[in-house]
Amino acid sequence: MKLYKPDLGDEMMMLDLDGFDRQLPLVCDLDGTLIRSDTFHESFFEAFFHSPQHLLRTFPSWFKGRAALKETLANVCSIEPRALPYRAEMLELMRGAKADGREIYLVTAADQSIADSIICHLGGFAGAKGSDGSLNLKSRNKLKWLQASFPEGFIYAGDSAADLPIWEAASGAVLVGNGVKYASQLRKAGVEVRAISPEKANPVKDWLFELRVHQWSKNVLIFVPLFLGHIAGDLHAVLRTIVAFVAFSLIASATYIINDLADLEADRAHATKRFRAIAAGRISVINGFLASIFMLGAGIGVALLLHPQFALAVAAYLVLTLAYSFRLKRYALLDVTVIGALFTLRIVMGQVLNDLAFSPWLLSFSAMFFFSLSLAKRHVEAMRACSKGRDAIKGRGYLPDDWPLTLGYGLASASASIVIMLLFIALEARATQEYHNPAWLYVAPAGVFMWLQRIWLLSHRMGLHDDPIVFALKDKTSLLIGAIIALAFALAA
Repeated sequence: MKLYKPDLGDEMMMLDLDGFDRQLPLVCDLDGTLIRSDTFHESFFEAFFHSPQHLLRTFPSWFKGRAALKETLANVCSIEPRALPYRAEMLELMRGAKADGREIYLVTAADQSIADSIICHLGGFAGAKGSDGSLNLKSRNKLKWLQASFPEGFIYAGDSAADLPIWEAASGAVLVGNGVKYASQLRKAGVEVRAISPEKANPVKDWLFELRVHQWSKNVLIFVPLFLGHIAGDLHAVLRTIVAFVAFSLIASATYIINDLADLEADRAHATKRFRAIAAGRISVINGFLASIFMLGAGIGVALLLHPQFALAVAAYLVLTLAYSFRLKRYALLDVTVIGALFTLRIVMGQVLNDLAFSPWLLSFSAMFFFSLSLAKRHVEAMRACSKGRDAIKGRGYLPDDWPLTLGYGLASASASIVIMLLFIALEARATQEYHNPAWLYVAPAGVFMWLQRIWLLSHRMGLHDDPIVFALKDKTSLLIGAIIALAFALAA
């Protein structure tokens, strides 16, 4: 029997069908049962993000019923069966049932074409039945088909309330996922039940990671103008900036979710991204989408209330980051230019929020500094691909042989950022009365210079495994340099 082989790290409960007549077939549902996700929702969002023009073709079918809509969606946007998040425990159950000589059928409310592609990929099924464009094979419709097809009885594996009438009429019930909560109800109805215990899950941890709360540290740049503008002692400005920080962080988290929804198939093929909550099916695509819409609405609403120019800067960030996620990240050098601009926009938000004058020194330094850090990450990818003899870097516009280019541009922009800092101190900071001891400011470019040397050395040696900003928050040397620079600014003031 050719079945998907689950990873050894997947948790599963060994379950068999001993006690049931071996002549009874095992009938498996698809959505939520054999896989953790919902193929209808995935088809819709696949079309929404990648083929919106084809999605328009589905509108007439919206008025013809759910079965017709499923068929149209399946035709305009096919599901890749190899990328789906299969339940390892169901695959093991099926493998055991097949070894015992029991026939296995896939009967699902998903479109017939999806059911056919699943059994073709997995193998070992005696047959498959799905919705056909006119009949939505769910709940009692599915029950009628099963009773007509298996008059001698069947064992049914499902996961939701819609499966209750089927379980009650079946010769045996296998409860999967959320379906385990119906165990006592079915036993009272006289149904013999087998329950696959839900996998150990931590929904809070899944959501925190999906929201990329650890990435909120990048949004601290909104506070930079408070200190450089010498208004950090203004309580109203600080409170306003804190509210802006939370609102903008919600918007940033929403874009991370949208990006995960758009890259769902690619993430599932990735060595580590396939373990993300949405890719693994621990968070459904519909819940992820609704959460992103809610956070976007809340964040933008608060931004409008705080300051119209702040809301405009947030809108510019939102447009640019979505453009980056869907297309611009595929273009070499343009991608890192956009990343540098996105970081700089965070500083702009802090300035317009508190009606501070734009500082060409600060903005030009930010653009060069973050352009360099973005290139450091691309440099690692190019160096690794080159060392492994690859011909291309998947999902990027870079070639492995581009590493001299990323190295040259990265070091040049790093040096430019240091020169900008030195010119600011020499030509402006020392000439104004805003700093009582401006000589201490020279510690800042020295510290930044040493830190950038460390980043690029690690990058060139392929030892930079994280985003440079995330790396800095974990690296003791980076934290020490940051503390020294902060102390220098305090002494200069």
